[in-house]
Amino acid sequence: MLKNSPIRRSTVLAIFFTVFVLSVFINSLPAQAQPESLERYQKQKMSFFERWAIRLNGNADHMFNTDIDGGGKFNITRLGLNQDATFTASDKLEVVFGASFNYYNFDFSGSQGFAGLRPWRNVIVSNNNMRVKYAVNKNWGVFVMPTISYGSESGAPFWDSFTIGGMAGASYTTGSNLTVGIGGFVGSRLEQSVIGYPIGFIDWRITESLNLSALASGARNDFGPKAELSYDLGRGFKVASSVGYELRRFRLDEKGNFEEGIGQIQTLPLSAKISYTVNKFLTLNTYGGWLFDGSLELEDSGGDRIQKEDFDSAPFLGASITINL
Repeated sequence: MLKNSPIRRSTVLAIFFTVFVLSVFINSLPAQAQPESLERYQKQKMSFFERWAIRLNGNADHMFNTDIDGGGKFNITRLGLNQDATFTASDKLEVVFGASFNYYNFDFSGSQGFAGLRPWRNVIVSNNNMRVKYAVNKNWGVFVMPTISYGSESGAPFWDSFTIGGMAGASYTTGSNLTVGIGGFVGSRLEQSVIGYPIGFIDWRITESLNLSALASGARNDFGPKAELSYDLGRGFKVASSVGYELRRFRLDEKGNFEEGIGQIQTLPLSAKISYTVNKFLTLNTYGGWLFDGSLELEDSGGDRIQKEDFDSAPFLGASITINL
């Protein structure tokens, strides 16, 4: 009867073909077609350009005048530009290309002590790295990050202002709320021997709105640990407070008062931030706080100390804009 009925024959063939196509499609999906595996499947089907996520951040801040032990005062104005370009190679492999450029204007006043030396003025610090992250399974991941940094006063010899380093470690994620990691950093400092130390970090989503992150970013000129507690207020607003340790080290002008010497500043910043997310592309931030336990150090071209002075705690205030592409 099927022979004499072309309509029924075509219907059966259509059903068979549909079932075949669906079975091939379902089998090509990750096992069990869970939401997570569907997300992975979608990532695998993304085009080359869809695999990129770019974040740009421009910022400016000012540390107000403060007294230096031994005489004199100084303040700092900073302008910065940072970018992260993330490439999702697969559901397991991610590569992040990071770069930052920071310009500092140090304004020393007074004729005595450290300020009277007029040790440096305009300083540039640039950091570049490539973070490679690989998910071994749903819980464990490993990462490696080579880096190259540049720190110099205007007029300093270019090739003598670079440092290199690297970081590697492992992370463990439990559920969707907590990630912890350990690792190590090895790198160079201007006119100092190779340094190395362990690192650790945590990213903990305590509640839907409250998050704690503690990072040890050892591959920068201004490296040091930072811990931040943030709270999502809703309607695009978020507040955060953080504490950290910062160190900046840079080569001095080859024709300055201390030719090809080394300048260094270290601080302990305590800050608060308010952010407003306008849309998925744009976030506005304002921040401020206090710099504690600050010190300035001047070394000669061989890394031997000339003078070191502490300075009083000082307030700072700034703003930034973040663009996501």
